[in-house]
Amino acid sequence: MSIALITGASSGIGREFARQLKERGDIEEFWLIARRRERMEVLAEELGIRARIICADLCTEEGICAVRTALESERPQIRVLINAAGFGRFGAHDQISERDTVRMIDLNVKALVLITHMALPYMEKGGRIIEMGSGSCFTPLPNFNVYASSKAFVLHYTKALQYEIKKYGVRATAFCPGYVHTEFLDAAGTDKAVNRPKKTKPLLSVEKVVRGCLRASEKGRTMYVTNWYTKMQHVLFKLLPDRILTTLWMGMQIEADTEKVSENENKD
Repeated sequence: MSIALITGASSGIGREFARQLKERGDIEEFWLIARRRERMEVLAEELGIRARIICADLCTEEGICAVRTALESERPQIRVLINAAGFGRFGAHDQISERDTVRMIDLNVKALVLITHMALPYMEKGGRIIEMGSGSCFTPLPNFNVYASSKAFVLHYTKALQYEIKKYGVRATAFCPGYVHTEFLDAAGTDKAVNRPKKTKPLLSVEKVVRGCLRASEKGRTMYVTNWYTKMQHVLFKLLPDRILTTLWMGMQIEADTEKVSENENKD
């Protein structure tokens, strides 16, 4: 039985991957992994085929163990692994809580690597892995530092992994989109008390970027960068020094509303 294992399946890009894989008709069962059970139940009903729901917070040891136990118990034949779970926050190092900083690293890096390593022994020849990178991974980004750095790790990890797993007939693709129209931007924060971009457009269609990524994965591409805007950024990041790119990025920033910060401090 061909299985698609998808983290971050309760919303956004993860949910869209499930929908489009169902349309393609080569997946017989979905393993949906996320924190919000009700949303996954709705998705499972929409898909209309066998689905296993694993309600887990992958930032915790308990969440990781839940996935490990399910894999060791069922020993499934995994056709597609999609690590779409991710978390980000805008803001300087002193504007983001330690908890959020650690969660970005734990989910975007640690969980992604552990889930990949757990799933690989159960992947069949011809299997595909899609790791959630970002258009932010190509250069240092102040006020988005930890998130962008975690995605730079994902890109390098995926590129190297591709060479390691080639002998098993499995392919890995780093998915590097720009700003996509999902819940991520709301979660990343538009709080006036933190430094953040002036705007996050152009927003990309989640349906379009997922469709493009699946095509790129089928072709065996190691990296998929979406739309002309993000592709242009990728090229510029290769040609220009980091200091120039960082200066340009900082010119797009809105400084924190210090009055709001002071008000918040007075309320505590």
